[in-house]
Amino acid sequence: MKKLIAFLMMITMTVLLSACGETSDSEQQAEKGTNGKPKIVEYGDFKCPYCKKVEDQVLPQLKKDYLVQDKAEYEFVNMAFLGKDSIIGSRAGHAVKEEAPEQYLTFQHLMFEQQPDNEKPWITEKLVDAQIDELKISSDSKTRIKENYKTKDSKAWKAAKQDQQRAEDQGIKKAPTVTIDGETLDDPYHYKAYQEQLDEILEK
Repeated sequence: MKKLIAFLMMITMTVLLSACGETSDSEQQAEKGTNGKPKIVEYGDFKCPYCKKVEDQVLPQLKKDYLVQDKAEYEFVNMAFLGKDSIIGSRAGHAVKEEAPEQYLTFQHLMFEQQPDNEKPWITEKLVDAQIDELKISSDSKTRIKENYKTKDSKAWKAAKQDQQRAEDQGIKKAPTVTIDGETLDDPYHYKAYQEQLDEILEK
């Protein structure tokens, strides 16, 4: 009897340890696009200077060749790990996505434009509000976005937390980390690397 109990405990531990190392189906699906379109997922932080390189050197061409033409999907997962002010930017980004998703990439670009050449805290509610005011949306929408990202436990707060958890669950250790349909891109700083992988998927 004791041997049977010990055997069952070993099986249970093996299953639990295996589960800890696996990615759930829902997590895997989050890394892939819909309707046959490849999905680009960038794990980053508005305060990350290397993420700004991707924003400035890669994203404009990606938008022109793939996103605007609806050939691929793009998602920025904000790790919000470069100081306490990082989470403010993440919450604001999610508030924009919720209220005016078509304006999110504009907001993201505006935030990266504000990035200074130092590591001091710079993401403040005042700065974020100024970027929201630049968006081409109604005054009511701007008010709702500001209220959402500033309200504790709002949808934007919860979504920002989920981004951090997602990065942890996926084992992301550095920013930027870019995946295309779940496959990590070796060189996230040059457009050609994206183009080759995207075209390969689209041609299948």
